[in-house]
Amino acid sequence: MSGGFRKLECAAQLPSPPRGTGAMPAKSVKLWWSDKVVASGDVLTFLFGDRKDTVAAANLMISRMKANPNLSMSKREMRFFAKELQDGKGGVKYSYHNFYTKLLKKLLEMGFVDRNVLVWDQKRKKTASVYQLKLQPVADRAPQGGFVKHAWHIAKGWNDLIQK
Repeated sequence: MSGGFRKLECAAQLPSPPRGTGAMPAKSVKLWWSDKVVASGDVLTFLFGDRKDTVAAANLMISRMKANPNLSMSKREMRFFAKELQDGKGGVKYSYHNFYTKLLKKLLEMGFVDRNVLVWDQKRKKTASVYQLKLQPVADRAPQGGFVKHAWHIAKGWNDLIQK
């Protein structure tokens, strides 16, 4: 199915959680893969799906971080940026809570952004702990096929997004 969305489903046979613990039962993991989206290098659309406001907020965050020579933002700058998004500055209105729980958390967990990276702060003349965009180590050519090839396309698309 070239260009369309394919549903890849992996049903894990996990035991049900004990009753009365409040834990949700395990469900099958579903991944929507679009060859057209990933091959075009539109990684943010792949990561966040059809949530246009999340993709726009991610683009704003990335462009703000790219403006810094270290490709980074301090924790304080990130907090103020999230508040600006909540107020609708920059053309996108995005919740402060959703910024941290949906957008930043996903990028941190997937390894596209690093946290607590120490960089030299020229203004304050000391090291600062920051969030930093992370370039992914990828080979020049794509692997033959399967999951590794898909992961390579995502990592390559991320690097292209950061370096453009």
